[in-house]
Amino acid sequence: MKKVLPIIVFSMLALVACKKGSVSGTVIDPISGEPVELPTVWIRGTAFTSQKIPGGLPDGKFKFEKIEPGTYTLEAGKSKYSRGSAEFTITKEDLDVAQNVYIYRQDVTAGLYRPIEGSEADKILNVWAIWQPTCKGNIFALRASFTDEVTNPRTKRKERRNNPLPAPKDVPAELVALYKLASSVTSPVEAVSYPVLSKPAREFDCSVEARETLLVPDLDNGSKLESGYKSENLYEVKGTLPKGRQFLALSQDNKLVGLYFLNVQ
Repeated sequence: MKKVLPIIVFSMLALVACKKGSVSGTVIDPISGEPVELPTVWIRGTAFTSQKIPGGLPDGKFKFEKIEPGTYTLEAGKSKYSRGSAEFTITKEDLDVAQNVYIYRQDVTAGLYRPIEGSEADKILNVWAIWQPTCKGNIFALRASFTDEVTNPRTKRKERRNNPLPAPKDVPAELVALYKLASSVTSPVEAVSYPVLSKPAREFDCSVEARETLLVPDLDNGSKLESGYKSENLYEVKGTLPKGRQFLALSQDNKLVGLYFLNVQ
């Protein structure tokens, strides 16, 4: 009996050590908020792939079983979609892991999107772009208005036209947004919200007349937002914004890649 007990204990320990886990989830389009039909999902560097599953993944749901404990990377893709990836870890204490992967249509254009439950995400068009002058240093700004010359189609004469800055976009204080990059640079995106100040242009080295009024960021009171990878060239930005007029500045490698004029409610 004394010899049998150690054998039983050893066998039980060996059984525990050999336990394998699983990962399951859904491939989701973060722009539409809907599951992606018939994507391909695989675990990088392993033989696990949805291509071995009869009928594929009609509802975007996947599950891989008998996975050794460790850290892995899920990848997903589909024709005319981006590629997405997500890391997951299986441990002896957590053998069954839930992890979604996100991919989106390749016709999605660069810019800022606000996901809306039950419908397509709302794109916040950057209607303020032509009011952004070129400034030296780390400052960025928007012109309160500018004038230009246009041809009157009726009289065929040149006339001066005033172009006031479009109103800021109304957004909730609890902001969740997706930012699609225009390029495939893989470095992280940083997002900071700044209160907006009105200042004379003469105080700044910008490519406008000194008598103009500029809207500039209050750089001493910026609020950094969370920003993280969502899918290929797509970042999720979220956080609490101070109420009132705010600039949402998106930067990559210390270079401004997006500037949005918001009214936080």
